[in-house]
Amino acid sequence: MKNKLNVDQAKSIVRELLGKNVNIALNHGRNKIRHYKGVLSEMHSNVFVVRLADDIFDRISCSYTDLVCGELVIRPQV
Repeated sequence: MKNKLNVDQAKSIVRELLGKNVNIALNHGRNKIRHYKGVLSEMHSNVFVVRLADDIFDRISCSYTDLVCGELVIRPQV
């Protein structure tokens, strides 16, 4: 499933969710999809950082191109 986004649109989506609770589905390849819950804490020029709520890792960093390619799905928590 391809998203029709560019990097600037991906950055604006992340900017709107900055500081909010989010759900992330990250494709690790070979049908391995990991689901994470956390707070979108930092935004940098090439990556953004999500502080995880309940996992062995305390945070993950993702690139904006992951959103463009469809390997990452980010949604606000309801």
